[in-house]
Amino acid sequence: MKRIWNALIYGDTETRKCIGSVIFFSVLAVVLIIIGGISGEFNIFIFGMLAVIVAIMISQTFTLVDDDFVAEVNKEGDKETVRSVSVQKNGLIYGTESKKTSQSKSFKQNTRQLHNMKKDVEVEAKEEEEELVVPVEKTDKRKSNQEEEDELKDINRYANYNQKVMKRIKRKYHIKKDHRPIIIDSSESYRIKQCPAFIWRAHNKVFLLLLEKEPRKIVISREMIHNMGYKAGVKADKNNEYIAFQKDNLVTKVFEEYLPDYHDARLKNDPLKVKNLYTIYPDICVTNRSAYQVKDLLLLNFMPKDKITESDMVNGFFKRVYAANIMFKDKVISINEYKEEVELALREMCYAEIPKREYVLTLENLHKAKLISKQYVTYYIAMREKARGHDS
Repeated sequence: MKRIWNALIYGDTETRKCIGSVIFFSVLAVVLIIIGGISGEFNIFIFGMLAVIVAIMISQTFTLVDDDFVAEVNKEGDKETVRSVSVQKNGLIYGTESKKTSQSKSFKQNTRQLHNMKKDVEVEAKEEEEELVVPVEKTDKRKSNQEEEDELKDINRYANYNQKVMKRIKRKYHIKKDHRPIIIDSSESYRIKQCPAFIWRAHNKVFLLLLEKEPRKIVISREMIHNMGYKAGVKADKNNEYIAFQKDNLVTKVFEEYLPDYHDARLKNDPLKVKNLYTIYPDICVTNRSAYQVKDLLLLNFMPKDKITESDMVNGFFKRVYAANIMFKDKVISINEYKEEVELALREMCYAEIPKREYVLTLENLHKAKLISKQYVTYYIAMREKARGHDS
């Protein structure tokens, strides 16, 4: 009952339509049967039974499927998590399978999984016994082989994705036409690591479809995502990241432009690189090349938290230009978009109720920080004098 209730509250239009139809015909059946029984009208009773049959037939055409956790806020403002439920049409899985075929496949898959689980348990038990007597050299070799096997799996992770499969996936998960491709670098909460994904919004919810070995959908309330955070200088071993992108296939070709940019670490002779990541609720980190897609789709504000933005020595206008400069350097926005952001902030500062001394000092500090040119300083000082006169 709880799943049905969640489906009606958090489900999409298709989900509500399917469940609503079953509820409607069920209620109609009960009403007609009761009326038929009280009045003694056999025809009304027959119509009630027909409504029962219709309700049963509709309920057999779909299956309720749990999505990943969706974040919501209760009336007190506390964060909660509930399961989002959607429907999966029984006769239209991937657009081709019949219900009988689907059930048969599901049974075979479950049987195979049980067999594999049994096999894995036996292998693990055998390995545990071997660990007691195996020499150190052999153990190290076995670990090395396991690492090679895992790397091979990573390289071939997207081998089963092709044009036909992608079309079926988009149809199955109701991906909107205005969806955006992104790469999620990491998320501890959702157990995501270096994964391509599609992001879109509908019904005040944000949807993420992760293209893992098997697709996985995540749903988050739009109310939980207002701002975009920042993680600067995250250390990374570039050679051991995004292994799957070493092999050309449909997924890697579509998403390769969203791979992160790597920079040299500040410490000399440090073999590791660093990358800058952008975050949304709760801890989903996207690459710098994906940040524009997320920011533009969800209309998010961006203000990093560091010693500059948390300082009282500079005002909000300085911080806005500083934040825009970070996005420009990370290739989140273009040079023209950066120019627009800077000029908007400076025009608003020109007409803001702040002392002339603070106004001039802010422009000079922006120039010292190499965020604007000297021409900008001269131009906006003259603009203020023209607009407000020689105020103090």
